[in-house]
Amino acid sequence: MKNLMMIGSALLVLSSSAFASQARLLALGMNETDNEGSYYISDSRNVFLNPAYINIYSNQATLEFGDYGFYVKPGAATTSDATLWTAQAPKAQGGVFAKYGNFVYGAYVGNESNTSALLRVAGTSAAGALNGAGGASSQMLKSADNQVDLFFGGDNGLKWAVNPTFAFGKTEATNAKDSAYAIRGGLMASNWDAHLNLSLGSKSEINNSITPLNNGALTETVNNEFKGKLGFHVGGSYLLDSKNRVFGYVKHYGWEQTDSYSKYALIRGAMTNNVGQQGTVDGDFTSIYVGWGRDFDVNGSDKIFTSLAGKQTNINLKFNNKSEVRQLIIPLTVGYEAKATDWLTLRGSMIQNLWGKRDNKNINNNAATTGTQLNSVAQATIAGIYGGSGKTTIANSTTINAGATLTFGQFTVDGLVGATAGARNGTTGNATNTGVLAMDNLETAVAMTYKF
Repeated sequence: MKNLMMIGSALLVLSSSAFASQARLLALGMNETDNEGSYYISDSRNVFLNPAYINIYSNQATLEFGDYGFYVKPGAATTSDATLWTAQAPKAQGGVFAKYGNFVYGAYVGNESNTSALLRVAGTSAAGALNGAGGASSQMLKSADNQVDLFFGGDNGLKWAVNPTFAFGKTEATNAKDSAYAIRGGLMASNWDAHLNLSLGSKSEINNSITPLNNGALTETVNNEFKGKLGFHVGGSYLLDSKNRVFGYVKHYGWEQTDSYSKYALIRGAMTNNVGQQGTVDGDFTSIYVGWGRDFDVNGSDKIFTSLAGKQTNINLKFNNKSEVRQLIIPLTVGYEAKATDWLTLRGSMIQNLWGKRDNKNINNNAATTGTQLNSVAQATIAGIYGGSGKTTIANSTTINAGATLTFGQFTVDGLVGATAGARNGTTGNATNTGVLAMDNLETAVAMTYKF
């Protein structure tokens, strides 16, 4: 959804203020790969977690400002088809929800999945990821683009909605193309909600000539393909009383990736971090998340949001040297939202992992004969998110976020304040200047919402 700024999402009609964006939930401690929403904080972003929320957020529109997103590629590369949403380099997206009669309709564009993109990064051929000297002509599998979400829902005592979604893209220069199809469904009652989101089809492929290390003797036309299997995301929440809510989900995706490059045996000595594996390899991703959340009223207009949760992530790539991620974290999140004036709302949050551990295998080992067979870009990207190889507890894990909303009548502008300044391009999403409130980067993940 390149260079796209369209209309979308909604305002929070359960409050006198209008809140409706990733920026707000990130500032209050949302920490999800796809920023789908929150089980315990009311916000229109929740329609991507449970589409039944469109019954609460009708007759509203939002622009999520951004550009191409963050390019995932070797540092020397000049181009890449693999992109992620990050706070420092958001993707433009947006849509609109409107009520007509007894039903609510909606359309949203550009909400491409980071999980889907990361799986394609992992599925890219090891030779293709470092095509050319230093990967300057990197040929990553194309991540989802041109995504469209359609919504239709109603309320007959039980709020419900369905949300089919599809994405497609093509790059002629590298014979690369990508497609994905999914459907979400959700229900909401007075004290519970539930959703089932199904990935029905997902495919990315590239077929082009590869020359690792600019060595002509190693040139070969490579067929590199990612093919998703049926995936699901099922979860919900239950209100124990007027404030306390328990929630949880299970998310699982399976896939197979094919790499036809046949000359890895010739280049292992020269490319010790890029040993690769010819043939078809299976992979799977599973995330289990359970927790408790509640909010507290303060001074009649302010709120404290807090949650305690546990999250287990397992990733398997079944190379000859199997790559594994095993991570368990128990984060405590505390957020505060205060109405400073009629036109300014301030918020902030702290996330502290009370306890965590990981036991990863063959993520970023570089030995030519015993190391990982992941491509070098996937090594760095996965290590940047889940850590490198080895067994360890997770330390130094406090995260502080802040944000603000400016209100101008029916318009609101949300921003994530004080996001770390850093490079837009590179191998991982790690920024270069940590803990800096930079005036040239004062607000990122900016969104504008209008209620009509």
